[in-house]
Amino acid sequence: MNPNLQKICSKCPEISLINVTKTFSVIRNRKTIVNSIKGVLSGNSNNPKPYSALNDINFEILEGEKIGIVGINGSGKTTLLKTIAGLYKPNDGEVHVNGKMILLAGYGIGMVDELSVKENIYLYGAIYGIDRKALDEELREIIDWAELQDFMDTQLKTLSSGMRTRLGFSVARFMDADIYLLDEALSAGDKNFKQKCDEYFDSTKNEDKTYLVASHNLEFLKMFCNKTLWLHKGNQMAFGETESVLEQYNDSTNIGPKSQN
Repeated sequence: MNPNLQKICSKCPEISLINVTKTFSVIRNRKTIVNSIKGVLSGNSNNPKPYSALNDINFEILEGEKIGIVGINGSGKTTLLKTIAGLYKPNDGEVHVNGKMILLAGYGIGMVDELSVKENIYLYGAIYGIDRKALDEELREIIDWAELQDFMDTQLKTLSSGMRTRLGFSVARFMDADIYLLDEALSAGDKNFKQKCDEYFDSTKNEDKTYLVASHNLEFLKMFCNKTLWLHKGNQMAFGETESVLEQYNDSTNIGPKSQN
């Protein structure tokens, strides 16, 4: 989208997905001599079979909207965020994004196991264009906020997944972006850390920053997100006002694709 058009049209979508489908090839059985012989004798090959992670996804997100993404494990939430971020290319359909993005998923995109916590902070910041001098000034606060005071010089690979996610989230707070893609970044700490996360999101709720947050924490989504997307087995079940979508999600028994709000 033309940036000048975005300035003129405040209601133009910042993110739009049109008939997006993403499939992966999955080998059902590990290719061994025994499996190969069985395949020859039975006439069945061990060729990769397609797995549909996203199936015909359609929605638009405006600047400043806070969007929740819900669904059981394996529903396509992570694949969706990585497709929007450009890490995956859709097999069909179009993804349009207007703005600088940050993706915080799992262990933190761009972090290196063999480097220390401190070194990863500088690396992570460099990936997203944060000046080293600025990081020098904020280093202690980043470490403290992530509750990693005793691990500054520790190799990243020795940290738990929760500690690594806290580190990535803490650095991400200092990154200037238009769009923030967060994948289960809220389940990485104790009560004290979650309280700090709540304070952070409360302070950003009314900013013109756009957030897409995949989470199983439905109470948080009710508090922070004005809209929510419900995915199931790669299908878009509903997209609309958070309270309405979460009501459908909670009440679902016989799951099948439903119309959007």
